[in-house]
Amino acid sequence: MHITRIHRRQSIILGGGGMDGTRIVDDSPGTADGDVSEAVRNTLCIPLWGRMLAAQHFPHLFPDHDAKRILAEMHCDLSSSKLFKLQYAYLDCAIRQYDFACEINAYLAEYPRACVVELGAGLSVLRRQMQNESNAWYDLDHPQVIALRRRHIPSGERERNISCDLNDLSWFDSIDLNPRDGIVFIAGGLFYYFTTKEVRRLLVAMAERFRGGMIAFDTTNHRGLRGVNREVRMAGNAAKSYFSLEAPARELEAWSPNIVNVRETDYMRGYQPSGFRPSLLTKLVMKILTGVHMSFIVHAEFLQERTK
Repeated sequence: MHITRIHRRQSIILGGGGMDGTRIVDDSPGTADGDVSEAVRNTLCIPLWGRMLAAQHFPHLFPDHDAKRILAEMHCDLSSSKLFKLQYAYLDCAIRQYDFACEINAYLAEYPRACVVELGAGLSVLRRQMQNESNAWYDLDHPQVIALRRRHIPSGERERNISCDLNDLSWFDSIDLNPRDGIVFIAGGLFYYFTTKEVRRLLVAMAERFRGGMIAFDTTNHRGLRGVNREVRMAGNAAKSYFSLEAPARELEAWSPNIVNVRETDYMRGYQPSGFRPSLLTKLVMKILTGVHMSFIVHAEFLQERTK
C-alpha cells in the first residue's frame, strides 16, 4: 500500500484540538467544567482560542463554527495572552487541522469505508468541520476531556468518544475494525508530551495491530522543541514537551518493519489552501521554520498484512 500524496490545493472544511488519556470507558457521562483541572482547561483552550481567531480573520478558509461557542460555555478567556498577539500563533492551530483533513481525505479516497481515529482528540470538531457523516469516527482522550466533549460537542451518528490512557494498549480493543476497510489515525499536538520510548512503543504496536492503516501527526526537531515549550508557557500552560524527530523516515522505519512509506510535509505551507494570504511577518516566520526544519507533519503507513 502507498497512499497517494495529497495535492496542496484541495478545498476542505476543518477544525482542531489535543491531549492524552487514562482508562477505557466508552461514552463517559458528563461532568461539570469546574471538575476539570486548570492544566487540562488551559491545554484545551489554547487550540480553541487559535481556531476562533483564525475563523474570525479567515472565515472562508478556516470556518470553525464551534470554537467561539465552546470557549464561551467553558468561560475561557485568553485575550490577554501574549502568544495570540501574533498571527502565526493562531494560524498554527487552524492550519494543523487543515493539514489533517487533507491526510484523512487522501486516505478515504483510497479506502472510502475506513474508520477515522483522533488520538488525544481534545475539543476537536474536525468531523463536524469536514461534514463527515459516512465514516466511523473515534475520539480518544483523558476521561475529563471526554466528559467535556460530551458536554460541549454533539456527536455524530457514527462517532464514539472513548476515554482511555493511550499508553495502555487495551484501547485497541475498543476500535471496531474490518481490516479490509482501513483505518486512519491523526494525533494533533499529542506526541510532544510523550517520551520517545512511549511514542515508539505505541507506534510499533499500532503498526502490528492495524495493518494497512496510516497515521499523521505533527512534530518538530530538537531545536524546535525549545520553541514549543516557550510558546506553551506564553499561553499560560506549564505542560512540558519531550518528543522530537530529526529525520522521520529514517528514525520511524528503523523502529519496525511494519512502519513504511514515512514522509514529512511542511506544517504551515505543505497543504496550504488556495487564497491564503498571511501577513509578511507570518510569511517570514514560515520561511524560517521551514529552513531550519522545525515544523512538519509526519505521515506513516502500516504495512499491509500479506494474504495467505
